[in-house]
Amino acid sequence: MNFKDKIVVITGGSKGLGKGLAKALTGNEAKVVIASNEQEALTKTANELGVDAFQCDVTAYDSVEALVDYAVSKYGRIDVWVNNAGIQIAPSNVEEVDNERLRELFDVNFFGYFYGCKAILPHLKKQNSGAIININSTAGLSGKPGLSAYVASKFAVKGLTLSLREELKDTNVKAYSIHPGGIQTEIYKEKYPADFNEYMTVNYAIDKILENFSSPDPELDLVIRRPQAS
Repeated sequence: MNFKDKIVVITGGSKGLGKGLAKALTGNEAKVVIASNEQEALTKTANELGVDAFQCDVTAYDSVEALVDYAVSKYGRIDVWVNNAGIQIAPSNVEEVDNERLRELFDVNFFGYFYGCKAILPHLKKQNSGAIININSTAGLSGKPGLSAYVASKFAVKGLTLSLREELKDTNVKAYSIHPGGIQTEIYKEKYPADFNEYMTVNYAIDKILENFSSPDPELDLVIRRPQAS
């Protein structure tokens, strides 16, 4: 996929992997719109990277629709939609998970992705071109003790992506899934893992993502494991 002059929207684009991806795609001459519900961080990152920005709460469908309308009105189209906004809660066993935090987790990690797909699909189908990239996790591939809530939200995104791919098989719109392992970002701020320093860097993950999309036949489900110590 050649990102030159592509209109790319990235949710959760003010920090972490989203910010790194925005920086990399801008370097590949894409026109990037980053979105976040945190206005201060959003403005700071937009100014730093020289990208467009739009405040958006991915847990509210009207807000996601407004983001789509903004980008389409300003640029005439959207070529790539990246569902990236996500949160994590402190590890705990199923019976110890706070119900309000569980709903918050799913509101962002699953409903935010579903709303993004729902809002952008009419435009991509009308164009009969473009791509949705769902940033998932290796947590969406296997169970992990103490991470039942997070894992469940990521398995839900996996199911969404696979089903979406079936719905799009007779179109030129693609649905991709990226499954990185642990990345050194603030998503773990409630409780950083003991081996956090061994997690992959944002730049490592970005390099793997760009490497995949530079291929003439990108993997639909890209799994990125942390580099092994030599």
